[in-house]
Amino acid sequence: MRTQRLAVFALIALGALAVVGCYGGNDSANTGAPVILSETIQSGPADVSVASGADVFIENLTITSKAKSPSATLSSQADVLLTQWVITPSRTDGGTVASPQWQNYYSVYVAAGGSATVQNYRIFPAEYFQQAPLYQLFPQNGGYDKETGKTNIRQRLHIEVFGKTVAGEAVSLAFDVNLNFFY
Repeated sequence: MRTQRLAVFALIALGALAVVGCYGGNDSANTGAPVILSETIQSGPADVSVASGADVFIENLTITSKAKSPSATLSSQADVLLTQWVITPSRTDGGTVASPQWQNYYSVYVAAGGSATVQNYRIFPAEYFQQAPLYQLFPQNGGYDKETGKTNIRQRLHIEVFGKTVAGEAVSLAFDVNLNFFY
């Protein structure tokens, strides 16, 4: 009896893992729009000196639109206009305090079945260098992170981009960029 219950629970757990594992992480797959978006970063930042005082940019970002269904014929009604970019930092180095969330409104038009290249897109404003936790890296503030004891802070920027098709259907794209901040 106990073995049968364990077997049933194991099958249920495996089924749940299979369903969760099938989720690819692309939010546009969950919308009613006939297209799905993906991104390619040809050139982006990795190491960022807070001493530079300069905004952090992705030099080249390509956003591609593809039909959700291979047999679908896309029209201009499936063209996408992306307008809202939400950037949420989180720590990847064991620290708990991350930079604040940032929103940017920047329009990018992606033709159905085509792609758009965005150059020098700002993903992190320099004024955040003067806020927690990055301000700790400046020599006058100790030169190290008080949580980890390290002279650098690693953060993952989760970038979510929201928009609509010409037909008015919601579309989104999500991807991550990892940054290593130092003085």
